[in-house]
Amino acid sequence: MLGAGAMGSGIALAALYADYEVTLMDISPEALERAREYIEGHLSRKNLSERSNQLTISSDLDTLSGSEVVIEAALETLELKRELFAQLDRICPAPTILATNTSTLSITAIAAATATPERVAGMHFFNPAPVLKLVEIARGTSTSQETVNSLVELAESMGKTPVVTGDSPGFIVNRVARPFYGEALRLLTERTASHEEIDVLATLGAGFRIGPFELMDLIGLDVNLAAATTMYEATYGEPRYRPHWLQRKMVESGALGRKSGAGFYQYDGDEKQWTPPATPEISKASGYVLVSDGSWAPELGRLLGQAGYTMSETHGDLPLAAVVVNGQDEGVRDVVRRYDRGLAPTIPIVCQTADIGLSEIQAGANHPERIVGFDGLFIAAGSAATLVEGRNLTDDIRDAVTDLVGSLGRLPIWVKESPGMISPRIWCCLANEAAFAVGEGVASSEAVDTAMKLGVSYPIGPLAWANQLGHEKVVAILDHMAKEYGEERYRVAPWLRRKARQKKRRSR
Repeated sequence: MLGAGAMGSGIALAALYADYEVTLMDISPEALERAREYIEGHLSRKNLSERSNQLTISSDLDTLSGSEVVIEAALETLELKRELFAQLDRICPAPTILATNTSTLSITAIAAATATPERVAGMHFFNPAPVLKLVEIARGTSTSQETVNSLVELAESMGKTPVVTGDSPGFIVNRVARPFYGEALRLLTERTASHEEIDVLATLGAGFRIGPFELMDLIGLDVNLAAATTMYEATYGEPRYRPHWLQRKMVESGALGRKSGAGFYQYDGDEKQWTPPATPEISKASGYVLVSDGSWAPELGRLLGQAGYTMSETHGDLPLAAVVVNGQDEGVRDVVRRYDRGLAPTIPIVCQTADIGLSEIQAGANHPERIVGFDGLFIAAGSAATLVEGRNLTDDIRDAVTDLVGSLGRLPIWVKESPGMISPRIWCCLANEAAFAVGEGVASSEAVDTAMKLGVSYPIGPLAWANQLGHEKVVAILDHMAKEYGEERYRVAPWLRRKARQKKRRSR
């Protein structure tokens, strides 16, 4: 094991847990001593103290000679890694496998510094390495299948789940996860919502274990920015990976997140100094709710019935609590205008706005002030719900819609209009990035979904989510965003668009 930092010592501990002999090398005596204390402490907690005898600590690179596998976890600098691998190539002759724990750098470029690139591959663990199951096995241009197979077997023997990936910037996880941070930063600087609200909607609303801003604080804004910058530069300015100016500004000010005591949140030690609001309980309401045809608010009818509302197909003279429109793009506008002409202006009209802007729906309405947007796609998925403020929204309409959503047991969070809103926007961009990776042959769709669930604890793989929602819906939302922003950033992956077209052909 080359490198005794957090990752190197963690990988060494994982290997000792699996009963391997481990040599841990670093030029820093301080790093080696910290690593020894960390490893021995964790072995003791698992009653495995005797395995400390299987650990050799060294500051001499030559001590790695004779190893079956050398895993490098030095600083994430291409020049340094190339220099180290050139030395390892001489010190550790074949059949020793040389693996790098890089998360973003080119395996091919690192291997090119050796005379035997066929035995060089990526073996990317995730922090904390002894705990997280995922290991990305990345093949360079010259990596042999025998090398890949050996590293897969090694990972499995350590109790890990390996996924094999091509030598693409960021491999699977660091590539596919980029929109989780990038879109959240955009939403924040567009003043769509606060960082706290975005985190709540991502966790309580969309099922993520941790929100994007809290996760950036945990990773370190400097580390996250460096990964984005590497991806952007390695792809010659691909707009999907463009780093955000706000993140750079915060790094320059020293606000690095949890490790500096402040980032998007303030910290007292490791404790975040903010608590999300409590979600309401489902109440026993009454009244009629008219729900239009459409599939953009799945399970809404069940939620309304559970709360005590009566669903109506026509309004007639019924005392309506609200009208909910959950159709698609053009159909939403037509339905809203019809209801707007026929209903009293005190009745809220709540429209799904994932693939159409609320301002588009309001245009031409007689009473735009009573038209509100909402995220129907995720209203049944969690305990928080997105509501979109419209033009000239009145207090009475706002209160009525807040009460309606609250009675469903959902925490209502009001945001400004933005293409794709929050949860649909983040999830669709994740699915799109995953589709680009599959279409480019980086990994299979199964490997991508496995990697995202195990590597960053997503509740479901992004491609499985797209299939569950419907590829045609994902494409419609991305096309809406591309139209609104006029940016290549939101162009649809060809693989994803083909999936949507195939679904349309089957439904005819």
